[in-house]
Amino acid sequence: MAIVDKKLSIRNRNKILVGVWQDEDNLVAAATALTHAGIHIHDIYTPYPVHGLDRIINARRSKLARIAFFFALIGLTLMTTMIWYMSVYDWPMNVGNKPLRFTPSWSPVMFEGTVLCTAFGMSFFFFWRNRLVHGIKNELLDIRQTDDRLIVAIETTADMDEKAILTMMKKNGAIELRSFHKGVQTILK
Repeated sequence: MAIVDKKLSIRNRNKILVGVWQDEDNLVAAATALTHAGIHIHDIYTPYPVHGLDRIINARRSKLARIAFFFALIGLTLMTTMIWYMSVYDWPMNVGNKPLRFTPSWSPVMFEGTVLCTAFGMSFFFFWRNRLVHGIKNELLDIRQTDDRLIVAIETTADMDEKAILTMMKKNGAIELRSFHKGVQTILK
């Protein structure tokens, strides 16, 4: 499937160390400790927003506003072109001696068309970018990450000390530790 971003898949990655937390305060403390130790956190999965985590793990700012602006420009262009074509070029009508060119009466249609194109464009982009296309199986590190557990995923490299990372996670309140490699999860003690 060419439409799906393969970089988002956790199956195509190196070994992933997974820590499971119950309390968000412990999770924030663990994420802070891990990043201060120089460990790159691949992602944190939570069933609800935990404020401040994006700054702790240095997550990039979303480009969603730029995408929305792009779709808004497309909508404004389409609506302006449509109104001009219908009112000026194809079927000009002199109603109340109003000018044929741009009038303030075009503004509501242009605004609503812009909002409509932005909403539809963002919906399609959301489904495409988040891999919610029909036929793709979800890749959950833990089924409880959508219910009540907080998950930290760390992608390992060759020079990482995995035992030190697991010890740091356990010391900061992780209730479970797992490793995930090529679709197989292993529970660690």
